[in-house]
Amino acid sequence: LTKVTGTIIQLGATLDMEFIVDEDITLRLLATSDAETLFELVDQNRSYLRQWLPWLDHSTTIEHSRIFINSIHEQLLSKKGFACGVFVMDRLVGMCGFHEIDNENQTVVIGYWLSEDHQGRGIISRCTNFFINYAFDELGLQKVFIPVAEQNTKSRAVCERLGLTSEEIQVNAENLYGNLVNHVRYAMTKDKRLKSP
Repeated sequence: LTKVTGTIIQLGATLDMEFIVDEDITLRLLATSDAETLFELVDQNRSYLRQWLPWLDHSTTIEHSRIFINSIHEQLLSKKGFACGVFVMDRLVGMCGFHEIDNENQTVVIGYWLSEDHQGRGIISRCTNFFINYAFDELGLQKVFIPVAEQNTKSRAVCERLGLTSEEIQVNAENLYGNLVNHVRYAMTKDKRLKSP
């Protein structure tokens, strides 16, 4: 058995987890064997992703992607969060998941990115909505946060489409290659969530 929808399996040193979002979209925990595919996706979208993601200069080799995937596995095993590859028709097109789970305060931070050629199809909205519901219904959390660069209109639109509200502006929250940017801190509580987009 290597795939169980919505379930974490640990087989020896192997972790396996897969979620079916809809007939086209699957969220799957990446294996170390996915490192080359992940790196190629990042490399092909480097200039596009660099506008809003701070880690591109630290992901310049396949080994860097392998290290990142291993870090996801460690995060999952320590129950601090996890991230999944976004697959459309079995093709890796991005990442979505939980950056940080705070069990004491029952909150989580969600993050995501998507390749340029898959923008505008509602893919990330559906994946994020899936993980919002997963946080509330499966993990028993009470609040989700999504911090977004103030000028990142596409990502802000995702949050607003899903019914998250802006709680505050965090000034100089992130250093993007020497440029300090503000974050809008979007949030949703379990009792205020919307239905699927």
